Amino acid sequence: MKGYRRQFTRFALVAAAGAALILSGCSKPPREAAGKLDTPDHHAVRGNDYLDRGDLDNAARSFDMALSLDKNFSPALGGKAVTVALRSAAPGVKADQGRKLASQAEDLATQARKRSKDDDERRGALVAALRVHRITKSPSNWLRESESVYKDAVKLDTRRLDADPHYFMAQAYRDAFDLQRASDLYRDVLRMNRGRTQAADSELAIVQKILRAEPGSRHGKVVAFEAALGRADISALFVEELQLGKLYERGNAARFDTGFRAPAQGGMQADQLQRLPDVTDINDHPLRSDIQEVLRLKVAGLEPNADHKFYPDARITRAEFALMVEDVLVRVTGEQKLKTRFIGQNSPFPDVRSDAFFFNAVQTVVSRNLMEPKNKIQGIFGPQDPVSGAEALLVLRLLKDELRSLVRS
Repeated sequence: MKGYRRQFTRFALVAAAGAALILSGCSKPPREAAGKLDTPDHHAVRGNDYLDRGDLDNAARSFDMALSLDKNFSPALGGKAVTVALRSAAPGVKADQGRKLASQAEDLATQARKRSKDDDERRGALVAALRVHRITKSPSNWLRESESVYKDAVKLDTRRLDADPHYFMAQAYRDAFDLQRASDLYRDVLRMNRGRTQAADSELAIVQKILRAEPGSRHGKVVAFEAALGRADISALFVEELQLGKLYERGNAARFDTGFRAPAQGGMQADQLQRLPDVTDINDHPLRSDIQEVLRLKVAGLEPNADHKFYPDARITRAEFALMVEDVLVRVTGEQKLKTRFIGQNSPFPDVRSDAFFFNAVQTVVSRNLMEPKNKIQGIFGPQDPVSGAEALLVLRLLKDELRSLVRS
């Protein structure tokens, strides 16, 4: 019996050793460097360059190259964490897949912190964790967690040489719509002048526009940082931010044969309205009610086409938006001459011909300081450029303030 036990023990030890050998074989040994620049540090730097450009494929490839040389290289683990987080939030990613990728990103960020060897690597890992929290919105108290990580990162930068913690915390505050704190941190980045200055300056300008616009609707806050808006988004902003229906009721819109009538005391009568056209592509759209309202009010530029389609996701250009704003001005103030005031004049914009159908509208909105040229130095208006969320919100705020002074209370 004792011999049997000894034999079984020897067998178990051999089996355990064999299993350990198999498991160790499953983990690839580090590859040998193929040249002087084939180093973990070089590949991690290149990966971060690709991240800044939004090139996730090449970023992932670079971080993997670094990790193939050193699987514990903290900067590469942190960079890969951010890359995976961005992929989790990419358009078209299904919810389940997004959650899996977000979890992987959090795990990689944790590994980056554990494997960091000095203060610089620790700070870099903390910044990676901050970015992952912001992108994935995980954990549920992601903003508080981001603030904690940010403070730890700043403590490791006593000489204030690294702008990254301040810049990415500013983005976190921006996403949480704490715009004043975001603005303060963007200014810190500019004062430091240690990198991220161009991006911080650009984002600060957007934040300042939104602070001036003071969006009051939920949709206004949702689209505030969008680089381009579609027809449905603009419809919602006209209805929710500008409260166009109320402005038309208080102003002079009812004087014109537009299909809109100010409601009688008993409420809006259906037979007083022209029948709305059947629109076939908005039935399942989340902003359907806002679209139906602008159709009811017949906002110029937001009509359905001949095939009864609205195209809710089609992007609005600055020229189209200028035409819409001009139409609202005319409808509320009753000043029909606004639509022809600048016809026959020379265009001050090299990219807007004086015979363009939107020329008068562009001149109207610029002369009233409702819209600005896209490039003031070159005097370019940018008629075919998209309308951003920040710009649309500010224009509608300025328009609302002007119209309030023109219509009865």
